[in-house]
Amino acid sequence: MAELGYLTVIGHEDVRLRLSRAAELGRLPQSLLLYGPRGVGKQRLALWTAAMLNCTGGSPRPCGGCRACRLAARLEHPDIHWFFPLPRPKRVSSPDQLEQKLEDYRAELLEERRTNRLYHEEEEGATGIYVAAVRTMRRLAYKAPAMGPVKVLLIGQAEALVPQLGNPEAANALLKLLEEPPADTTLILTSDVPGALLPTIRSRVQAVRVHPLPTRQVAEFLTSELDATAADARRLASLSSGSIGRALQLLDEARDNLQEGGIALVRALLDGGPAARLAAAHAYRSFGARGAFGRVLSETRSLLRDLLAVAAGADSAAADPELVASLGSTASSPEQIISALAAVDEARELADRNVNPQLIVVNLLCRASLAPGTAPIGSSALEGRR
Repeated sequence: MAELGYLTVIGHEDVRLRLSRAAELGRLPQSLLLYGPRGVGKQRLALWTAAMLNCTGGSPRPCGGCRACRLAARLEHPDIHWFFPLPRPKRVSSPDQLEQKLEDYRAELLEERRTNRLYHEEEEGATGIYVAAVRTMRRLAYKAPAMGPVKVLLIGQAEALVPQLGNPEAANALLKLLEEPPADTTLILTSDVPGALLPTIRSRVQAVRVHPLPTRQVAEFLTSELDATAADARRLASLSSGSIGRALQLLDEARDNLQEGGIALVRALLDGGPAARLAAAHAYRSFGARGAFGRVLSETRSLLRDLLAVAAGADSAAADPELVASLGSTASSPEQIISALAAVDEARELADRNVNPQLIVVNLLCRASLAPGTAPIGSSALEGRR
């Protein structure tokens, strides 16, 4: 049996049955909205539906074994296009350049999701689905399918479209596409907050509610996929509100002590040496910058603010002066700490862009140092990535 990858859907048997029956009868709407709480599997359902529509194997579809299913499971099917909120690129001088930059970002994130099938989306960072992305969707919709019988455009977190639809031309283009998609095109939107979608969008899609998963299914997923103990799985599942995405976030937070991570980065800044830099970078994965890693950077910033208060003689302003004293940071100058704070802010910006956390840490520790007698390097080693 082929690796099911992104065709694996936990639960939601009733929704899958409704979608597959509608497709068999030729009654599946071309514009769908899957809505429900965050992290319950709406985008997985949308990918499963896209694979079902392109499957060339036998029943039940998607079969998981045909070439179309194997490509869909690896996010490589040329007729399945997955869009989602992205950071707005900087330093773009034309609409065409913006469109290309967004496509480059989307390709990077898709590659990360191929590597890490158990990713979960974070709410941090300024992201959106921009007018330029709508133009890309429209262009893809009016092309002939490259391989399968239909093209599927999946728009995850579609509520992120709303701030961009002040442009009447873009709004009209998307609305017309939803209302009258080409005969060989299906659009599937997902949303955590369907009420945030424009009424004109909601009126043009067939809405399907996706309910939270039973606690039992979340716990079984945690034990089978992540080797969580039965006790941990039950505890996290009970806190997840039926959302595997929420359970994964809670598991990350349980495994990553945020304050300890922040202390480790501050100690590496105080050391200033290449060995400390390397060790700090290797403490993180090469993906998931918007997860617990982003919160570690926030903790690092809080610790640096405490260091600055103590260095400026305002010990009472520090949240934890004893911790600051234990770090042995009294030799650091206020100027060094201010520079380190700026470097952490840059690191947070890179994390919001989902840059490799290991590279972010190396960049941070090259940009700033709290070791006595050192001066910041100043320019970012990752400037070309921004």
